Amino acid sequence: MVFYECLMTAKNTAHYNNLTALMKDISLKIVNNGGIVRSIQNHGVRQLPHRFRAKYADREGNRYYEKGRFVSVFYDASPGIMRQVEGILNLDEQILRNTHLKGRNKFMDVNNVREAKNPFIQEILQEDERSGAN
Repeated sequence: MVFYECLMTAKNTAHYNNLTALMKDISLKIVNNGGIVRSIQNHGVRQLPHRFRAKYADREGNRYYEKGRFVSVFYDASPGIMRQVEGILNLDEQILRNTHLKGRNKFMDVNNVREAKNPFIQEILQEDERSGAN
């Protein structure tokens, strides 16, 4: 499984219930396929760096947005599930943009490929040798 961060930009006029239902759909898709949802964070409504255009105009006729609601979802899943989540987001009219990033955590900094150059693994191997000799 791969750790992903999905950052979504939704319309600032999107209703809370619609966004909650979308987050539940995404979470169910991830969990039902063996993934883990670590966190969902609402960053609130913010000014966009430039004017975003929606696929379709809404009921009031608005198609261009200068403000948007940013939401992040952190999850572990396979690459196939990530593509399914992207598909759900691309079909939703409330989402203006979405970006998936392969997240990094502290464990990725551990060099497991070259054990001889990793001092932490060497220390554990030496302790195992000492305990095996006794």
